[in-house]
Formats: sequence, C-alpha cells, structure tokens
Amino acid sequence: MTKKLTWKVSLVLLLFPAAAWAQMPLPTGSGPAISASLGYSYVSLPIPSLTRIGLNGGGASIGVDFRSRFGAKIDVNYARAANVFNTGRHADVLTYMLGPLFYPVRNDRWSVYIEALAGGGRVTGVVPNAANGFDTAYADGLAWAVGGGIERRISPALGIRTEFDYLHTTFTDSSAVFRGQNDLRFTGSLIYRWAWHWGGRPDHRHF
Repeated sequence: MTKKLTWKVSLVLLLFPAAAWAQMPLPTGSGPAISASLGYSYVSLPIPSLTRIGLNGGGASIGVDFRSRFGAKIDVNYARAANVFNTGRHADVLTYMLGPLFYPVRNDRWSVYIEALAGGGRVTGVVPNAANGFDTAYADGLAWAVGGGIERRISPALGIRTEFDYLHTTFTDSSAVFRGQNDLRFTGSLIYRWAWHWGGRPDHRHF
C-alpha cells in the first residue's frame, strides 16, 4: 500500500464516525411532566358496630412524573354525607396525603399506575351510645392509602382518570376508643398535563 493510499484510507476512517455522529439525534434537556386533576370522589365509610355509609365529595391532586415509570403525587380529598341515620348530623372525611407513583403500563393513549400515599386525615361522624341513640365524634390522625388507577388521554394536554384506593383512617367507637378503620375510595377526575424543558418552556407534545 502506497503512502498516498494509506492517507486516503485514514481520512475515510476518521470522517466515518463524525458523519455517523452527525446523524444521531441530539439529546434534549426535558424536565418532569406535571399534572393537575380535579374530580368527583366517593368514600365508603364504616360506622362502628353498624354498617357502612356512602359519602360524596371531590378530590384534587398535583403530580410530577420524574421518569417514564416513576412519579410523585400530592392528594387532597373531601367527602360528606348529610343527615346520617336520620339524626340530623353529618359525617365527613378529609384527607391530605402524598407519596410515590409507579407506572407498570404506559403509552401514548393509556397509563396504568400504582400509588402509595400517606399523610393526615380528619373523620367526623356518629357512633351509637348506650341509650340507643347516637353521639357525634371526630378524630384527627394518620391516614394512608394504597391503590391504583387508569388514565386515558383525550387530547395533547387533557385526560380522564379512574382511581380506586384502600383508605385507612382513624375514628372512635362507642367506648370512646380511637381505632383504625378501613375505608374504600373511588375517584374520577379530569387531568391537565404538561411537560417542561429545563429551560422553562412548556411542551404539550407529551402526555
């Protein structure tokens, strides 16, 4: 091989990786995807020594997805029932929690997620007494929830969410003893979601 041919081969080998690198997509500095939701909530609440009652209300949340399968959520929920057992008194549950999210399934149209939330809760309701009547009671304490949901994209920025949770709160029984109680919660929400580049520019192309 002559020196001239060797020089040409070396030049081609040097230019080939540079040309290949030029064809590769440049990485974009994208930040977390942020979402806000607002919707209807239903809570099945046990009354000590009696049965369960249904409470209706609303829920709101703010979520941040750090990666395609992981995120975090702040959740506030309030549900209420009036005139419980015709006593003229109401029952309600207020919870405020936060925790991580995990997405086992996610694509351009559907997302399935699992959540574990913890925080505080306030429960107000009625409990039976020894005189065959009812007393009003309330309790503030730890609240936590585990569950999951399904999200459906309906536009580049909007979606709908259906969520089911096992909710644990604290309430008192007829002996005035505070105990944990097991609630069930359903929430249906409208979601607004957007993504942010690190430079602060909103990007509505991703859901």
